[in-house]
Amino acid sequence: MHGAVADLRLAAEENPATADMLAAVPAGAARIEDLIQRGPSAPVWHSLGARGGRAYRWTAP
Repeated sequence: MHGAVADLRLAAEENPATADMLAAVPAGAARIEDLIQRGPSAPVWHSLGARGGRAYRWTAP
């Protein structure tokens, strides 16, 4: 998953408007397999606006 998130972050960094949005609005990504197996409320989300960190629930602040 970390490779996919890194790719999304890189794409965001290349687009100033997207980078600004991610600085203001929390955004995350999850693998479809994790969503199917564990559900969308499980800690399967990875932040697109922050580097590193562990997976979190979509309801996390």
